[in-house]
Parts: sequence; structure tokens; C-alpha cells
Amino acid sequence: VMGVTGAPTHIPRATTVAMIGGGLGNAVLFSIGKALRAAGNRVVYFAGYKKASDLFKVSDIEAAADVVIWAVDPGPGVVGITANRPQDRSFVGNILDTMVAYASGQLGEVSISLADADELIAIGSDGMMNAVKRARSGMLAPYLKPGHQAIGSINSPMQCMMKGVCAQCMCRQVDPVTGEESFVYSCFNQDQPLDRVDFDHLRARLRQNTVQEKLSNLWLDRLLAD
Repeated sequence: VMGVTGAPTHIPRATTVAMIGGGLGNAVLFSIGKALRAAGNRVVYFAGYKKASDLFKVSDIEAAADVVIWAVDPGPGVVGITANRPQDRSFVGNILDTMVAYASGQLGEVSISLADADELIAIGSDGMMNAVKRARSGMLAPYLKPGHQAIGSINSPMQCMMKGVCAQCMCRQVDPVTGEESFVYSCFNQDQPLDRVDFDHLRARLRQNTVQEKLSNLWLDRLLAD
């Protein structure tokens, strides 16, 4: 019998960390956030959702961060998620616009500045993490600490979970300075430097299972309907 292996998320000590979650990525981040706070870190958490109805485990998310900024994608009649604590904030917009709104003061005074973050941890869709990667040298650049570290939890296709046997989870990386190409197994370590991840390659790998995923969803819908 073989189970999940991989590597634990690195937990720094006595620093400031910004967590950026999208959808189900928030289910992973609230456990990481609790570990970060237990290690003496300050945590500011951008929790993004497509719809307010997707929100779950609110108390766990609040316990995972000193400050939570709730974000929901814009749309007709969309109302922001209610912030329960005085230090938390709410915004209607995508995750990047939310980060800019928080960092630029549009959401009022804040207890932890985004510019204080020594590390960013992003967990969500490949599109969201790629957007964060690109924005760090664009729209987010004025609000981030120079020299900060940015990590993404790369959810690539996986099968064997045995650290490099089936190569289903192999991901391409490119050194941002030299352009040197390399490949890594995500099941060996899912947390990878955002600047090195080739997200176009990752998206192509993810799409290889799209037919099976759609069929599985249709079958599950049928079972639940019955």
C-alpha cells in the first residue's frame, strides 16, 4: 500500500507571510496559516472565490490569519462577503485587484501592510497562480517588498505518488535569470518558486485529463440526481 508522500510546506519563523488562495486552494491554506501563526509569523490572507456561496470553513480561515481579505469575483448583483472581524476587509473583484485595493489603502487602514510580507504563498488554479506570478513584476510591484520569496503549490496531474515513477506529475521549470530548462516531479515537492514555473506547460499537462474529468463530473451529477 502506498500513500501520499511529497514534502511538507516550509514554515518560516517570526516573519510576515501573505497567503493568496483561490477557490478550493483555501481548503489547503487555512491549515498552513495556522502553522504559520503557531511559529510566530504574522499572516495576511487574501481569500478569493468565484461566488460568495463557495465560501466554507469561515472560522478556520479566520483562525489561520491575523487579517483576512475576502474577495469574490464581480458580476451582476454580486455582493461582497461580510467580514466578521474589525481588522478584516471585503472586496468585489479578482484576486489581483483585491491585493492592489488592500495595499493602496482603498479598503481603509490596515494592521499589516502587504509591503511587509517576506514571503507569498499562492494556492489556486494554474491561471490564478500564473496571474500572481506575472503581476509581481507589473501591477503588484509597487506594493511588494523587494527580494520577497513567492511560492506556488503546483497541482499537476498525479498518479503513482511514489516520487518519480510514472512522470505524470512532471513539470517544466525555467530559470528566470539564465533561461536554463529543468524538470521536477510535483509529487516530490508541490511547493515551487513561482518565477521558475512554466505555467503554459502546466496547463497543457492539466488538459490531458480534461475529458475524463468532464465524464466523471457528469456521472457524479447523475448519481446525485438519482
